[in-house]
Amino acid sequence: MCGIAGAVGTPDTNNEVKRMLAALGHRGPDVCGTYLAEGLSIGNTLLKITGDMPQPLAGKGALVLNGEIFNFRELAAEKGIKTESDTEVLFTLIETRIKEGDSPINAVFSALSRVNGDYALAYILDGELVLARDPVGVKPLFYFVKRNTKKPEIIFASEKKAFSSQKDDIKPFPPGSIKSFNIRSGAVKEKSLEIKLPQKRLTQEREAVSLLKAALERAVEIRLTKTAGIAFSGGIDSVFLAALAKNIDPSIPLYAVGLPNSHDLAQAERAAEAIGLTASLKIRFLSPGEIEAAIPDVIYSTESIDPMKISIGLPLYFVAKAAKEEGKRVLLTGQGADELFGGYSRHESFLEEGPEVLDSEIYSDLRKISTINLERDDMVTMANSVELRVPFLDREVIRTGLAIHPELKVLKRDNLYIRKYILRKAAEGMLPPELLWKEKKAIQYGTGVQKVLDRFAREAGFSKREGNHIERYLKQVATDQGFDFIIR
Repeated sequence: MCGIAGAVGTPDTNNEVKRMLAALGHRGPDVCGTYLAEGLSIGNTLLKITGDMPQPLAGKGALVLNGEIFNFRELAAEKGIKTESDTEVLFTLIETRIKEGDSPINAVFSALSRVNGDYALAYILDGELVLARDPVGVKPLFYFVKRNTKKPEIIFASEKKAFSSQKDDIKPFPPGSIKSFNIRSGAVKEKSLEIKLPQKRLTQEREAVSLLKAALERAVEIRLTKTAGIAFSGGIDSVFLAALAKNIDPSIPLYAVGLPNSHDLAQAERAAEAIGLTASLKIRFLSPGEIEAAIPDVIYSTESIDPMKISIGLPLYFVAKAAKEEGKRVLLTGQGADELFGGYSRHESFLEEGPEVLDSEIYSDLRKISTINLERDDMVTMANSVELRVPFLDREVIRTGLAIHPELKVLKRDNLYIRKYILRKAAEGMLPPELLWKEKKAIQYGTGVQKVLDRFAREAGFSKREGNHIERYLKQVATDQGFDFIIR
């Protein structure tokens, strides 16, 4: 995990990239490096988790990678590569195709087609820049392109804050996309790794449960490290992950945060006891003062004053902070389960319109999850130099989840709806019934953070009756902190 940045067509390009990397230092406090060729500079600031190899990697071309390639050992064995670096394996796959005569974009596409991982990357060769992002956008990437000059200007980075303040047209790089920019001709090419709905559907409950549980077991296993913990709220998603992880690491730490006597802390304690992990549960009690002090950090890290992003981002920020204080560098979360398995109340009304409508909405949720949830979660965890990993968005879990018939995701029985039905059935036998079928409050309410934000806004003089009182309060905080790049 790390931060990446690059530029071409800017004055003093290499120093510009170094400046950008300095703004991304929280994403990779261990090593920082750059590579310059033909006025095109790329760089990386590294958080050491898998392997110990500084970036950029250079050969015929050069590569920077933010993310993890979870099947790199299998790919390395196929190629006879002896390494503990997932970046080296990916670089070798790309460079092998280059030596065989592939173009840079085709070489990157070929390598990524074999990858199970979360990534944002840049590869350069002979005046060509290739950018790529994983299919659901687990790892963030933003870019700016200006083509109305003889020499195109292209800038990219893991977070918007790395860009110069004058860049108003910064966009998220599309998940599942691979784009190449030729800095000599100005030509742009594109390929897609976008996730598609499978044609074969799983309609039998027993088969769906078996395949889903197997995919999740593997997804958790390949994401665990000695420095990993789990964001634990006591809901079905995090408890299922913890139960699966327990089979691999019986002492896996579970991190729960909330105000004293909050719903989530009580739920987390009950859940940890039920799965035999009470000794692993690490509770962090939050105070209003601590929350108030963290609000500027969360606004800055998420680059937003959206009340929803801040109220959800705050608890995860504190979970990551607690994990870091114990020397952890990886945090598993249940993000993606609601989108993939029909966990939102609105999914009930979509089912009423027909299974095909629910199917379409779940697919749409998955395509939009990067901008709605994943970028926020990545940035608040990486503000603490902790890498976010999301087993429910594993390649095989997604393929299996999308194949499952929508009526096994939201089940209607006796005029009542059971959301995430198939996920609960997959966890049956590992979790007691009182956890298996229990609905849980959203994190901003379950931790008590939403109520605290509401009070802060009212105490700051923003009337609830006038509407948007929390957003107006957050805007004032951002203004007071001088975060002009967020509020302009």
